[in-house]
Amino acid sequence: MARDRVPPHRFSEVRTLGRGREEVRQMFRTIMVPLDGSALADYALTCAAPLAGRLGAVLHLVRVVEPSAAWSASPIMGSPYIPDRFDDETIRAMAEAADTHLQATARRLTQTGLRVQVARLDGFTTPALLDYERSARIDLVAMCAHGRGGLARLAFGSVADCLVRQGSAPVLRVRSFGAPAVFPQALVPLDGSARAEAALDLVGQLARHQVVHEVRLLRVIGAAEEGPEAEAYLAAVARRLERPGLVCRYQVVMGEVARSIREQAGADQLVVMATHGRGGLARIVRGSMAEEVARGNVAAVLTVREAPVMPANLSVLPTQPEHARVRDDMLSRSSG
Repeated sequence: MARDRVPPHRFSEVRTLGRGREEVRQMFRTIMVPLDGSALADYALTCAAPLAGRLGAVLHLVRVVEPSAAWSASPIMGSPYIPDRFDDETIRAMAEAADTHLQATARRLTQTGLRVQVARLDGFTTPALLDYERSARIDLVAMCAHGRGGLARLAFGSVADCLVRQGSAPVLRVRSFGAPAVFPQALVPLDGSARAEAALDLVGQLARHQVVHEVRLLRVIGAAEEGPEAEAYLAAVARRLERPGLVCRYQVVMGEVARSIREQAGADQLVVMATHGRGGLARIVRGSMAEEVARGNVAAVLTVREAPVMPANLSVLPTQPEHARVRDDMLSRSSG
């Protein structure tokens, strides 16, 4: 491995020839795609469907019918009181529309040879999705960056944070426009910490299943004197990722972290990152900069947890006081 300083305009390359390490976790067998009836939310399938076909995974199409959405669907939204009959009719119509959309989407996907399951959930969006993820043993959640109704919040709000922090599965956020992500290439931002390296095991599995053929390791630094140590670190990580047929590149750049990741990812690259780290990367995955990375022109961002936390069963609709307590708890977790 060359010890010369890496020019900032290109990636140093390690073309792997040795045998890769054994993977300790299984690859995705079940992929959940939350939908809301909009074409924007359906766009997540441009990534989820090919990935499911490549891995032989089962696609779980899930749509939540949320009671509070009946108010926004009501022509008398501003009224302090909605008759029970009208409320029931509105929710019933929403449920029928959800079922129709799920079945039509499933038929279209099964015609391409994919295995598909559908589920309409009744409840509040966040706990319903978390509970389904647990009960169905979901290995990956794929969702679009934009939607309507509940999914508009899910993309870059408290619901997304809860799925990442409280769920047990990695979350793939897909851009809702443009060409799909190029899965053979993956950009992995690292900050030198073992926690950030949690993404490497997932990338290794994707490489083993021939989903990813090229890995680009990126380290963003704040001062030039950090360069040699950062390059030596990335070179060592590249050697650890050695696998037949896999090309590992690495690069150190200086600048603002989120902007640098977006620039290196371009418009078609998959970015894989862990939920914990230190320094700039820790700020990205824990706060608004995570949204900033995915909100740009990045095709897809795959976020993996360092240590999953199993959520409680919250699928049953709570009473109003319980709903307030659950909401406050989620808000406190998100802010923490």
